[in-house]
Amino acid sequence: MFRKTILAATVLATLAGGTATAMAQDMPPPPPPGGEMHGGFHGRGMHGGMMFLAGLKLTPAQHKQLRAIFEGVRKDHKAYRADGQQRRALRQQIEDTLMAPGPVDRAKLTALTQQIDALRQKGEAERLDIAVKIHDILTPAQLAQAKARQDRIRALQEQMHQAMMPDQDDSGK
Repeated sequence: MFRKTILAATVLATLAGGTATAMAQDMPPPPPPGGEMHGGFHGRGMHGGMMFLAGLKLTPAQHKQLRAIFEGVRKDHKAYRADGQQRRALRQQIEDTLMAPGPVDRAKLTALTQQIDALRQKGEAERLDIAVKIHDILTPAQLAQAKARQDRIRALQEQMHQAMMPDQDDSGK
C-alpha cells in the first residue's frame, strides 16, 4: 500500500512538473524586482506586472525584447530597494512624531508625507514606463486578447464582490 502511494505521488509530481514546464514556455519572464509592483499594476490588469501576458503566444523576438526590458529593470533593483528603505524610514519618522509627547508637529508630518508621495509617484512612473514598453512589444491582436481576458477577469471579480456582499435594500437594514 505504501509503495503504491509513493508511486502515485511520484507520477503526480512528474506530471505536474511536465505541465509546469510546458506552461512556462508560453509565459513571459518573471516580473521585475521591486516589491511595489502590486501597488502599480495589481488591480489594473497586470498583477505582479505580468499576468496580463499569461496565455498570449509570444514570438521568440517578443520574448527577447521582454528579457531586455527586465534586465534593465534588474539593474535598477538597488534603486528600488533604496526607495523602499527610504519610505520605511519616513513612515517610522511619522510614527515617532505621532508617539512623541506634546503637541504634534503637523508641518513635519506634512513634509514627511510629501516625501513618501514623491517616492510613490517616482515608482509609479517607472512602472508605467515598463508597462508602455511591454505594450509596444505586443501586436494589436495580442492586446485585444489580453483586453478580452482582463474584461472576463473584471466581470468575475465583480461577481465575487457581489456574492460576498450582503444585499442591501433601501431601508438600510
